[in-house]
Amino acid sequence: MKSSPHLVLILCLQAALVMGVFAALAKQNALVESKAIDINPGQLKCCTNCNFSFSGLYTCDDVKKDCDPVCKKCVVAVHASYSGNNKFKCTDTFLGMCGPKC
Repeated sequence: MKSSPHLVLILCLQAALVMGVFAALAKQNALVESKAIDINPGQLKCCTNCNFSFSGLYTCDDVKKDCDPVCKKCVVAVHASYSGNNKFKCTDTFLGMCGPKC
């Protein structure tokens, strides 16, 4: 049986269309996941207690007298009721590798 050039062309176009649809769906899923995690595009100056995952995301569990300026979500980690010397922790999730130790 001889293959028609038109048939080969149609099959190639169908394969490209299917691959394009899957690529678009994968991109949409990646966007939804990154919005759900709310990744901070910055990088901390330093981090001693780094929680790195193989997905390329990390968080820093350091508790300091103030948060790094790049931090978007800085929360009080230790309340010092009388002295007023609260300790803070950045709860952002970052993309990349952990910075140097503090």
